[in-house]
Parts: sequence; structure tokens; C-alpha cells
Amino acid sequence: MTEAYSPSRSSTFLSNRLSVLGTPLSTARRTTGSVGSSLYGAGSGEEKIVLDIGTHTIRAGFSGDAQPLYQGTLFGSYSGRGQMGLLEGAPSGIDVTSVDDETLDVLVLEQLRQVFSEHLLADARARKVAVCEGALLPVRIKRAVARVLLGNLRVPLVTFYPSAVTALMTSGKACGLVVDCGHRGAAVVPVFDGRVMGAYVTSSPMGGAVLIEYVHSMMQQHGRFRRFGAESDESVGSALTPQIVEFITRNLLFAAPQTSEDVVRAEDEWPWVRLAVDTKDGRGELCVPQWLRSRTYELLLEGDWRRDYKGIISALMECILRVPVDLRRVLVARVAVVGGVADMPGFSKQLIYELNMQLQREERWLALAKCVSLAEEPTAGAVFRPSDRPWIGASIAVAAKIGGVDVRRDDFDGYNVPDWTSGY
Repeated sequence: MTEAYSPSRSSTFLSNRLSVLGTPLSTARRTTGSVGSSLYGAGSGEEKIVLDIGTHTIRAGFSGDAQPLYQGTLFGSYSGRGQMGLLEGAPSGIDVTSVDDETLDVLVLEQLRQVFSEHLLADARARKVAVCEGALLPVRIKRAVARVLLGNLRVPLVTFYPSAVTALMTSGKACGLVVDCGHRGAAVVPVFDGRVMGAYVTSSPMGGAVLIEYVHSMMQQHGRFRRFGAESDESVGSALTPQIVEFITRNLLFAAPQTSEDVVRAEDEWPWVRLAVDTKDGRGELCVPQWLRSRTYELLLEGDWRRDYKGIISALMECILRVPVDLRRVLVARVAVVGGVADMPGFSKQLIYELNMQLQREERWLALAKCVSLAEEPTAGAVFRPSDRPWIGASIAVAAKIGGVDVRRDDFDGYNVPDWTSGY
């Protein structure tokens, strides 16, 4: 069993608080450890390791690069033994609420050690690390990451960046509304002058996990499976594996505006998409209804009334009501949609359309509805994938020496980490 870090110091944590877009980082010592290409930086060996840790996915690479070198499931294929016994990872991640700190440290250590040694080919002791933390990342995971990096891997310095701030950096903005659509849920984070306004953050449980569950349920009811050579369809049965459901969710879904023809069209009149799959009983075609591909996104925006889950639009409206009146126009004019769910084609535009329609339903919001738009310029196109934008923003921030919140190895007491929801 790998021994987790046990701190021996109890020094004061971060006596000075640094502004996210204010104080520049101190000049890093030049190292000649591993080689990291640089697009935005000088490429002189000063590149930091940039980690983007979300509720389901971890991304890693070098500062100055245009995209991360590694992307994988957080705790997906790792195991650790702690006080509560052996814990095995899962392809869809794990729930850390039932994991003790010792086991959590072991899981983080096993994954980060493999990221450094196999994917980045970097010596952790010779590289400073920048951590881009997701809006819904539990503080327990953040503490475990800090203990492993500073204690076990002996990283000299860890700099924390809120993912909402770095996501806006990719659009050249310092203020706006960031809608982070992750696996565990969605968070609406207002950012002004490069600072997270933690008191006005709202959230919704409608995320990737709910989407996968809904696709599985709909495929069980409306999907069809036909064996090669058979003349009739049958129920999906064992052909609908968790891997197939995740493939459908990630690759076949898209957000399309509803037309008048779609309203009156019956379910059996929609076309089908056929996938060749292997089952234990042989090969065949899995038929996915077209309406499931183009209409599923509505569940995320509108919510699930059966379980009393509010949708992302409701979370956006709640956040707009909370923020100060004089900031509403500025924030709604720069909406950044990020996260793995936002990779769905057309999702960002449909979210803006539905928010605009929601505001137009009340006369007092008509003037505000005219200001709603995405943070990126309309003519810029999709330069970055929404899921990669927080990591790319952190990469740009580190390469440009834009300061975050630093935690040094000698000052870390093993528990206290910066928490942007409480003003650092």
C-alpha cells in the first residue's frame, strides 16, 4: 500500500491573499527536467504542469500548450486501501462522500503518479504545478490533491485557479456568467473583474450522469435491436451495455431547434440511426431513434419534474436574480458555457436561445433579454472545445504569468487550501 502524506508542520496558511488577475507570479527557476512544447510561452523549460480536475475528468499538460496532453476519468481505473477497506475505481468515477481521507489520498497519488511518469514524462520535484479546480469539485479532493502534490510528489509550489475565471480567459474577458455543465451537475458562476462572486453561485443536479441515465431509460423503452440476418426487431436487452450508452451520449446527441413539423410528427415517423454492435449472442444493429438524439438536451435545460430537479435555465434565472442589479447587463452579455456536456453540438446556442425566451416571458426582463449573448465573438467560431476551455485558460494564465493563489510546500499544513467560495 502506498503511504499517504502525513503533514508534520502547522504553519500559518497564506498570510497574503493574491488576486486572480492581479499580482503576477514570482519568476520560476529554470529547470531542464522534461521537455514541454509551448505555444503561448517561451518554451525555455519554465513551463508548469497544468492540471484541470473536475468531478469526473482530469486533464493534464504543460503551460503554454494549446491542448492538454492527457485526459482521463478521475479515479477510473485505480484502487486504494484505507481504513474502510479496499476501494476500486469505476469507469464512471466514484462518489467521494463515502471514502475516508486515507483511501482518497492513495487514489489521488496513484493517478497523479501515473500522469507524471507515463503521460507527461516529467519529474514532479522539478516542476511547479497549476491546478484548475472545477466549480463543483469537493474541497476534500482539493485537500487530497494538495497533500499528494506537496507531500508525496514533493512539488515545490502549487497554484490554484478557479475554472470559471480561466474559462473566461479563453474569450479575452474578465467578467461574465460561466455555466459549467459537468458530470455531477451544472453550476452557474458569476465572475466580475477576474473574481468569483461566490455568494451568487447557483447549481443544478442536471449533468452528464443524469443524461446517461435518461438515455439508458429511453433506449430500453424505445430502442430496437436486430440481429444480422433476422427479419424482425427485438428489444435491446443485453445489447445496451454501459459502454454503448456512454458512446451514444457522447457521440450521437446534439441540440437542434424544434420546428413545427417536429411538434406534430409521431415517434414512429422519425428516422433511426443504426449502430453495429457485438453481443454475447452475436452481432447486430442497435437502432437509436432520431428524436432521442435531437431532443434529449431539453431535459438538462428544463429539469426533471419527476425527481424535482431544476434545470439549467432555472439555475441561470436564479443567479441573475441574485447578482446586483447594476451587473446584470454586463454578465448576461458574456455567457460562457463549458464542461463535458457542453461539447454536445448546438448546446450553447440552444441554452442562450432558451434563456432569452425565458426572460422575454416577463415584461420587466425584456430590456435584459436583448443583452443575452455568448462570451466569444459571433465571428470567432468554436476555437476551443468547451470541455477544454478551463484548462486552456489556465495554460494561458500561467504562460502569461497571471497570478493565482500559491501554496508552497514549506507552508502547507496538510489541511488548509484556498477556497474561492469563501473569498480565498
